[in-house]
Amino acid sequence: MKSKLIDLLHPDQRGLVRNVKLSRYVQTFIQQPGIFQYSAIDIHDCICVLVRGVIGVKHDFEGREAITHFYQEGDLFLSTEIDNVYNKQGSYWRIYEDIEMLLLPLKSDMWQQEQPLLASALNVQASLMAAFTYQKFINNLGLDRKSYSLEWLKANKRLLSLVPRMDIANYLDISKSSLKSYIKIAFNDG
Repeated sequence: MKSKLIDLLHPDQRGLVRNVKLSRYVQTFIQQPGIFQYSAIDIHDCICVLVRGVIGVKHDFEGREAITHFYQEGDLFLSTEIDNVYNKQGSYWRIYEDIEMLLLPLKSDMWQQEQPLLASALNVQASLMAAFTYQKFINNLGLDRKSYSLEWLKANKRLLSLVPRMDIANYLDISKSSLKSYIKIAFNDG
């Protein structure tokens, strides 16, 4: 997790995390496939790193569930997208295979008292990351959906055996028949 936090910070702030023992603050969470269970752990305002597994992020868009992105091993992401305090779209994490993730609660009293400068820097960078992340997903699908879809399928072949085809088509915002065609193109031309 430390290397992921260093990458998240501005270069002038990276020294703040180098000598911090994160094990004092980080929690490990493990869950089997299904819907992420809030009752198992306090997820409020956490930076997360997925150690293993696959998570899809689903939202309610006018009564229709839509996947906007996936997290895979090594990804750093924020719990704010599913936090009830901020969540106006019924967003949730759908777990497709056993996950293990590390959670750093940014709002914990101990963290903020013992690491005030780092806590402040990470809060700012997490806010910037949240805006950038969603804009990146919007751009990827909006600029050239076919090209993005083909490249995504090639890069994420393993997900084809884990994630239902309907969810992948939903994520790429294409029909299941288009997905079938894209898969043929991606792996016959690729």
